[in-house]
Order: sequence, then C-alpha cells, then structure tokens
Amino acid sequence: MKKIISHLSLLCSNPKRFSQMVRLKFLVPSNPFLVFIRRLYSVFVPNNLKLSKGNPNRLLLVYDTRSNAVTFDFLHVLYYADWCRRQAGKMHLDVLIVSRSERSFLEESYTAAVGEDSTDWRLTNLLVPLCKLFSSLGRIYLVEQEEALEIVKEYENVHPEGYSYSNPKTAAVRLDKPGVDFYPSLTISDTARKVVDAYFPQKDERRIVTITLRTYNYIPSRNSNIKSWLDFARELDPLKYRVVFIPDASMHGVETIGRLNGFEVFDPACWNIQLRAALYRRAWMNIGVICGPLAISGLMENVWTIMIDRTLDLPKDYAKNLILAGQFPGKVPIFYSKHCHYHLGKDDKQSIMDSFNKYAKKNYDL
Repeated sequence: MKKIISHLSLLCSNPKRFSQMVRLKFLVPSNPFLVFIRRLYSVFVPNNLKLSKGNPNRLLLVYDTRSNAVTFDFLHVLYYADWCRRQAGKMHLDVLIVSRSERSFLEESYTAAVGEDSTDWRLTNLLVPLCKLFSSLGRIYLVEQEEALEIVKEYENVHPEGYSYSNPKTAAVRLDKPGVDFYPSLTISDTARKVVDAYFPQKDERRIVTITLRTYNYIPSRNSNIKSWLDFARELDPLKYRVVFIPDASMHGVETIGRLNGFEVFDPACWNIQLRAALYRRAWMNIGVICGPLAISGLMENVWTIMIDRTLDLPKDYAKNLILAGQFPGKVPIFYSKHCHYHLGKDDKQSIMDSFNKYAKKNYDL
C-alpha cells in the first residue's frame, strides 16, 4: 500500500519522472509479476534480434549486469568466451558489458556489504581491466540495454545466444564443463611487468610467496583467518622466502592492512589488475583461501597456486549454489592450470603449512 501511495504521489508531482519509472520497470522487471508481464508482451510484440552477417571474424560476449554478477567470476566467463572464440576459429573477442541504472534486483545483503555504488565502480575498475588480460580482446562496449541490443544486431557470432529484452541471458559457465580445457590465454603488459620487476628485482634470490587475503563482508565465512596467515608467514625463513601480503580489494581490505605490521604488503595489486597479474606471474608461489582474485593465478601457465577450500564452513544454501555452478568441494575447476591445487578444509596454521610443504618440494622444478 505504501508503494502505491508513493507512486500516485509521484504521478501527481512529477508525471515525467513517473513515466520514466514505469518504462524502466517494464524494460528491467524487478519482481516475478513484472517479469511475467514483460514476457507476455514479448509473445505478442516479439523483439527477436535478427543478427547481421557483420563482424564475421569476431565473437561478441554479452555480459548483462542484470543477470550476471559484477565480481571476479567475470574472469571465468571471459575465459570460456575466449575458449569458444578459439573453437570457432575467430580472431577477436569483443565484450559488451550491459550496465543497469536500476539496482533493485541486487540481493539486499550483497548491497549492504559492498555499498550501493559498488557495482558502478566495479564496471570500470574490475570488469574492464579483466578484459584487458586477454590478448585476443578487440573492442569493449559499456552501455545501457537499449544501445546494447543495437550492437548485438551487428554481430553474426554472439555468446550467449538468444540475448534479448525479454531474455537477458546469463553468461555463466560451469566450472566442470566437459571439454573445456586449460590453455594460456592471459597476457600481462610490459609496463606492469617492469613495475613489478622494479619492486621485486631478480637479483633478490629469495622466493616470493604471495598471500592473497579475503576480508569481505559478504559471506564472511569465506574470509581468511588473518591470525593463521600471519603465524604461517612468521614460520617461513626470511632469508629464503619473501612473503608478500595482498589485502582484499575493498574498504574492508584497507582496514586489514593495519594488522599486517611487520610484513611486506603490496597494496597496488588491490587496485590494479595488471599489477596483480604481474606479481602472481613473478611469484614462486601464490597461496590463499579460494577467492576471485586468485583465479588469475589459477589461469596462468607454470604458476604455482595453492587455494584453501573452505566450502565445508559455508552456509548450506550458498554451498549448494556453488555445486550447481560446477564447483565441487576440493575440486579444481576443469580449465585451471595443472599447477593449481585445492586443499579442502580450514585455513588454520597447520593446514596452510601442510599444503605449502606438500607442493613447495614440487615447485623447485618450475
């Protein structure tokens, strides 16, 4: 009733804004009833895109933020789209990111954890930089849905197929998708390599061990046990290993930095994807709990990556969703590098040390 009164008030005070709101609700349905009305409309007034024969040597990935998360999971989608490009024999991967000014579809707990404007910030500071890790990248579009549909019409090859007003398909990929295998697709700019080499010169013969932390307010049971990682870092011989902490790329991660006194922290990697990738490439080993940023390391060739899988500690509904996406407890995604390994359990000091020692011996050969 309150919403009805509010809408009637808006209609009387600002008819133009009311009209814009109604149009937006129709184009971007935010509840089951509106979704039904939108699809019913599409039956009688179809908006099936007629794809042209343009851009024959390009595959277009459509990533609509209405149906896809604005998180590091985008990296998996990019990898799979690039794999599809290779399979189809296309030269370039173009990426169309569909922004949404309407945010009512976001999960309330997620919005509360990351902030209302986080999605907009991540579009340009996370999604676009992740695109640039792929050497096959051609064009990047960042537009609203109406303009996006016009762009889609110009492509013969589109992933996912069937994207339209009434069906803004998800581009998600199962992490156990049969047939998808690893191949070295990520690239790092020369500038990023040089910056990291300046920070971590080759003349320093200590082995770099990066520790990627997750200290996020969303699903906190996935977070790193800071004390355990600090205790683990203290156990490593400082004459032999150069331990580098990478905090969470969030305001919560900034707050964590104060707890890392006495240890080296490379916080530029929090805010710059290329520098993070360059450091992961330079390191002797990258280790941490399973989190989005470490997927960059997992998709690199000849880079030793150890992830502690805390699935058994997660809320049951969330863990179930992971399984539905093909992420099974203790199982490495099928298209990760053979040098990426999972350890199922808690990130207590002993478990971390056991995982480190198990693979450290093998890593001497890399």
